[in-house]
Amino acid sequence: MAELPESVDRDIREGRAVLAVKAIRETQGCSLREAVDLYHQRYGELHPEPDPAREAPRPRVLRFERDGSLVVFEGVQGGR
Repeated sequence: MAELPESVDRDIREGRAVLAVKAIRETQGCSLREAVDLYHQRYGELHPEPDPAREAPRPRVLRFERDGSLVVFEGVQGGR
């Protein structure tokens, strides 16, 4: 990726897309379309897709039955 000023990353992180695209156009001397493409590329670098393997575990409720068996409820909402 082309070298971009820190202000572009800051604007992208803070949700100021128009300012980021404007700064990209000014520093790169490119068209609006090229600046938007660069914006999307940099946005993807700064906001990578979450790794499903690192996803937070879903809540569980464990309950022992009278007969001594264990019942596990996964993904329970509201503590039930």
